[in-house]
Amino acid sequence: MGKDAETSTIVAIRAERNFLGHPRGVGTLSFMTMFNALANYSMSAVLIYYLYATVSEGGLGFDQTQASQLVSLYWAVQGLVGLLGSYVADRILGPRAAVRIAKGLGALGYVFLAIHPLGVAGYAISQVLLLCSAMMQGRAQDALLGMFYDRGDSRREGAFAIGYVINNVGAVVPVFAGTIALIWGYQAAFAVAAASALAGWMTYLLTERKFFGSIGIEADDPLSPSRRSIFIARLAAIVIALGAILGFLLIWGVISITQFANFGSSISVVIPCMYFIYIVRCKKVTHGESLAVLSLLPMFVANCFTQLVWNQGTTILAIYAETTVDRSLFGMEFTPAAFQSVSAVCAVVFGSIAALLWTRLGDRQPKPHAKFGIGTVIWGIGPVFMCLPFAMFAPGVKVSPLWLVMFFVIVTAGEAITNATGFSTASRVAPRAFVSQMITVYGLSQSAGAGLTTLAVNFYQPGSEIPYFLFVGGITAVIGMLLIVFSGRFSALMGLDAQRDG
Repeated sequence: MGKDAETSTIVAIRAERNFLGHPRGVGTLSFMTMFNALANYSMSAVLIYYLYATVSEGGLGFDQTQASQLVSLYWAVQGLVGLLGSYVADRILGPRAAVRIAKGLGALGYVFLAIHPLGVAGYAISQVLLLCSAMMQGRAQDALLGMFYDRGDSRREGAFAIGYVINNVGAVVPVFAGTIALIWGYQAAFAVAAASALAGWMTYLLTERKFFGSIGIEADDPLSPSRRSIFIARLAAIVIALGAILGFLLIWGVISITQFANFGSSISVVIPCMYFIYIVRCKKVTHGESLAVLSLLPMFVANCFTQLVWNQGTTILAIYAETTVDRSLFGMEFTPAAFQSVSAVCAVVFGSIAALLWTRLGDRQPKPHAKFGIGTVIWGIGPVFMCLPFAMFAPGVKVSPLWLVMFFVIVTAGEAITNATGFSTASRVAPRAFVSQMITVYGLSQSAGAGLTTLAVNFYQPGSEIPYFLFVGGITAVIGMLLIVFSGRFSALMGLDAQRDG
């Protein structure tokens, strides 16, 4: 296909409105996101319980602190290796191929988790494969989504909001995953995850050529063939060496799980800051692009703390759901994993409202940092609200499930605002040489938040819930207020006052 014909095809694809007013390729990415969410939430809904359940109960027998730290550490490391994945997408594979390979590795990872006789080994292999999946892809999928729109297209933020909603349609699965695990065992829930991941992968394979045209095929800033070969060889050697060293240290007790979790989490907080500096100072980035990247930094910091809030629901409050919450309803007992479905249902509702609102408002919507600040303040209210049951009820007293339900309702309302706004802004300010990597750097706020959670767990003790949650919620809300107050300055740094992109 000639260059002119290829350009015409891309223009035609970007002009499509076949999928809810968006190109058909956006539909492919959205449905793949839904299936991946089914897989991801099937695993995460029951993983912490699988880790600390005894072997006789079908679990792996870790203690609750180790289980919490392992879960948080996985999300922290996933974000870090995702940074490498975005480099691979930007400079070696291109986003299309990166997504294709990564989704296959991810599906294989869920398969290993579902093989019961493997036990701890199966868990370890699955986590490695899932991390390799992240290492191959990074944020290439989000970068690919952004490629369906011109820079000034007001549909862009609506597309990210649609993806957020569809992702959470898949996230309704925890209520079923918990029940499946209760009746048929943890491996049955993990088998559902594997089947979902395979379905998402096939959706992409069957439609990408027809719906994407040439979008995302080429790497944005490709390495020369010789440098590419050297990079791949070094990457493989480093991954194998690190895996071997870590396995030796853990198996022989040289370091504990807690020590490793703390070290890995500390790195997850430091590396994103270093990468921001690298991008801003890179010779391939213009002065205007550098200023735009710096404007993303306040959102990054705020999102670190929103993810610290979120991870309370998958660690400390997940254990609280099993040990302290009265889970009886109409004479039936529901599983603690079901609470994560509350956030999924709310996300569909709130996310749909947000998507409709931003699409309707178009250029009249608030500045990105103001929107993000409002959402961050709402996030902060969640942990502060959870201080109430700890203040009102003595330890050991079973409390109403409505307390946890309201926590997830509150934080999901905040997430519906911050999620799409953050990733849309990251795709907008991304320098040309760092299209996928910029979105991944922003996504590292999630891993940094998970890292903060792993570190924060060290300071949590039963009985310290009120000061703990007051601090987590209070500092998050304050950061959100600062974003609102200075939103005008941040938008000027982005260049939105000169060219209002919405």
